[in-house]
Amino acid sequence: MKKRKSILVTSGSKRLGKKISKFFVMNDWDLILHYNKSKIHAEETAHELSSYSNRIKLYNADFTDYNEVNNLIGNLNTFEEEWIGLINNAGFFKYDSGRDFSLEQLNNHMSVNFSVPSMLTQALYKNIMKNHTKKNKNNMVINIIDAKIYGLNPDYYSYTLSKLSMAGLTKLSALSYAPNLRVNGIAPGIILPAENQNSKDFKKSHKKNILKSSATLNDLYLALDFLTNTNSVTGHISLLDGGAHLAPPLRDVAL
Repeated sequence: MKKRKSILVTSGSKRLGKKISKFFVMNDWDLILHYNKSKIHAEETAHELSSYSNRIKLYNADFTDYNEVNNLIGNLNTFEEEWIGLINNAGFFKYDSGRDFSLEQLNNHMSVNFSVPSMLTQALYKNIMKNHTKKNKNNMVINIIDAKIYGLNPDYYSYTLSKLSMAGLTKLSALSYAPNLRVNGIAPGIILPAENQNSKDFKKSHKKNILKSSATLNDLYLALDFLTNTNSVTGHISLLDGGAHLAPPLRDVAL
């Protein structure tokens, strides 16, 4: 009998997270779908994906509340013996600058985008070691970072710091948890339009890249497939930005 394998996708019910969840369900992974406030979206996503798999579980946690995070980890350790994969996709994204950031804003960014991914990666490693799956080639973490860290500018100060930290986490975790757990990252540029962005403006934003295009969902799927199935790769970050890092904008926000 084929052994099951489960993957946790954080914030896996909306936007990019939903696309990632679909990719893994369609590639024979059992899905552990995390959500924060969007229970309705999570249930709708689970229903949509049920045509591909009936092995989908929902877990709720606010990643700015460490009590809820610890409860999530406790439940994963208790109920998810086949948990061997993790996609750290959840993100906190609010505008600030180095001149006006608040400690609360900085802490929220660091918690969601760095501290909790660190905790979940450690929890996954412990789960793998406890359940004797340490030799499984599918043991892996993929961190969803941001192409912005390869073309720095002053905007979104706390967010950028947190994503730079996540990139460091990717490298150091790959060292810390080898050979039992591979840790890689994807740093996408603009793949999906913003919630209030029309298709014309979305296409226009891509033309600023040197390739006159940015990453597509298919590019994301190819990167996920490569990092999931190439067992010799760890500590790697796949940059999907249409070459934007070679000629980055001076600002994200017009002055």
